[in-house]
Amino acid sequence: MKKKGAIAMAVVAVAAICLVALAGKAPGKGNAAGGPVAASPEGGRPSDAASQGSELKTVRTVAAKTKTLRPYIDQGGDVEAAIDIAVYPDIGGRLVDIGVALGDSVEKGQAIASVDPSKPGSNYAISPVTAPISGTVTSVPADPGETVTTQTAIIKVGSIDELKIVVNLPERDSAKVRTGMSASIGLTALPGETLKATVFRVSPVLDPASRTREVTLKYLSNDERVAAGMYASARIFISPLADRIVIPEGAVVARNDETYVFTVAGAVAKKTAVKTGAEVDGEVEVVFGLGSGDRVVVEGQDRLSDGDKVGETTRSGT
Repeated sequence: MKKKGAIAMAVVAVAAICLVALAGKAPGKGNAAGGPVAASPEGGRPSDAASQGSELKTVRTVAAKTKTLRPYIDQGGDVEAAIDIAVYPDIGGRLVDIGVALGDSVEKGQAIASVDPSKPGSNYAISPVTAPISGTVTSVPADPGETVTTQTAIIKVGSIDELKIVVNLPERDSAKVRTGMSASIGLTALPGETLKATVFRVSPVLDPASRTREVTLKYLSNDERVAAGMYASARIFISPLADRIVIPEGAVVARNDETYVFTVAGAVAKKTAVKTGAEVDGEVEVVFGLGSGDRVVVEGQDRLSDGDKVGETTRSGT
């Protein structure tokens, strides 16, 4: 009986050892060293690092193009008579009256105002002020009763058959404009229309107070709807830039003192440093960093890093 009991106990012990061994080899429980088992490439879920490395980011691209840019300067100004002469009295005194009003026609030599040069204790004859040319009264800056001198402009007389536009360009733009450059003019009185003009005169000096330069434009053809005194929006076309590499302005990223774009080649995004130049109507010149035909990311670049894999959709034109 004792022998049979010992055998039974041995069988039980062997069975327990087998169960423990089988439990250690159960799938998903661990390896021989007690650590987790890595998923094979053929099955299971890939690691996070592998998943991130293979993520495909969708972007929109365009091709850089070689073209001619036509920069321009926009500036507001006033429509004036091409010939506009200020009228001054021959002697100082009290302005007795002004015999004309804004818009009146006058003849050369016509009396248009009078000045009384008398002083307390003495009387002098009234001095007439006459029109130096035939034309139209374009401005009446003085008022009867005020004291004037020989340096006081009482009236301005001009020829409104020919008009000009006078604009004052900021100093930063003043050196870009030359006589003969073409321009277009827009007027509030003529919405949706533009009139052609040309640069007639560029002042040789800047106004030291406003730091601006006066530029005079002339209409290429007269339009009876245009009148002196109107406000004009002038667009002056400066020298064109031929054979420039051009991309959409929105493709350029300026961050942390860097200026760059993302280019795409072989489904891989590359961070490419660029230097930009002129900007015209949403397009920007690339001075260096790109060649014609290089594909540039215009949408989705905010999610990119250098070397990312991308899937691109194209957009025609720049």
